[in-house]
Amino acid sequence: MNRDKAPDATQQSVLDNVRALQPEIRERATEIESARQVPKDLVEKLRSAGIFRRYVPRSHGGDEAWPDQGLTVIEEIARADASVAWVSAVGSEGASFYAYLPTESYDKIYAGGPDVVHTGVINATGRAVQDGDGYRFTGQWSFASGCAGADYICLNGVVDGAPAGDGPPLTRFAVVPPSEVEIVDTWHVSGLKGTGSHDIKVEDLYVPAEWTGTFTQLPEVPRHPLDQRPLLARFGLEFAAVGLGVAQGALDDILAIAQHKTPATAKSKLAADPVAQYLVGQLATDLHMARTLLHSVAQEDQGSVAAGVPGQDWMAARKARLSRVASVSASVVEAAYDVSGTTGLFESCPLQRRMRDVRAVTQHFLLSARNAFGPAGAAVLAPQD
Repeated sequence: MNRDKAPDATQQSVLDNVRALQPEIRERATEIESARQVPKDLVEKLRSAGIFRRYVPRSHGGDEAWPDQGLTVIEEIARADASVAWVSAVGSEGASFYAYLPTESYDKIYAGGPDVVHTGVINATGRAVQDGDGYRFTGQWSFASGCAGADYICLNGVVDGAPAGDGPPLTRFAVVPPSEVEIVDTWHVSGLKGTGSHDIKVEDLYVPAEWTGTFTQLPEVPRHPLDQRPLLARFGLEFAAVGLGVAQGALDDILAIAQHKTPATAKSKLAADPVAQYLVGQLATDLHMARTLLHSVAQEDQGSVAAGVPGQDWMAARKARLSRVASVSASVVEAAYDVSGTTGLFESCPLQRRMRDVRAVTQHFLLSARNAFGPAGAAVLAPQD
């Protein structure tokens, strides 16, 4: 497959490992959906493949990759199964969260090596109460993808009794082992079924101060260059890459269908049908356009680090572009389903799962079109000085 930029040697090795796992991931897709989570043995194979060390800094044994190098890894996993790719993307985010912890805690997390599996939430839907040198957390947090197989879980809460002034309420996050939380079985959904994105819950959980931090200030010690960016200015790329991978998988499905299917009333295979050729050519072009846009956003993230914290207009444009990547991916999958004809009606057809999965991707708040294009358009239409 053509790519806009070849991965470096380290990421090529990870990519080779992922491609070696693709057949097993495809074969286990039904098992993963039925279990509503990625099996732990498969998480361990992803760990061994180097998925979770990609953005860990070299100082702690990781690859310290840039997203533009690592995105293709997620695309290729999603080509086989979106849920496995989603858990891989979330599980790789740990280094960006842990950078906000004190140095000693960061070092402890990676003391055993860089292959640490993460999950957690940014939304401060819980409560944090200061208690001596630590905090007590209470609350229930949604969408903790892959929580059953994570090594560490991040919670975030509003600090009780802290004066907020005119700004947003003060928040505090905590990083805890999964043994400290209750997993609430809430993940009964149509798409991304296998991500195990259950709620996590704690009640009056004491967390020492050294395992807490705040996202309101940038990390004191940036280990990866992107640690100099707020979390929301660096997230979303790999979630959009899941959508791209699902769309590429849908084209793979159409290739397999078209080479074997002879439509009713036709005398030749679907692959020889001029209308199907036209539509698939259009879809392949749309997918290439979306992939080019995604990697362009990744490259802009990298190139703009030296400029400091990005402004709101830049953030709005970035979100709109990621949303567009996701929406184009979804349109490719849905059009591929149309091309498949009655074959796509059957539950045994992987396009069924891909349609549900890609629509779940477009619902994520970082990719949703509902609130992405308005701010971007307002920035474009703002009066110029």
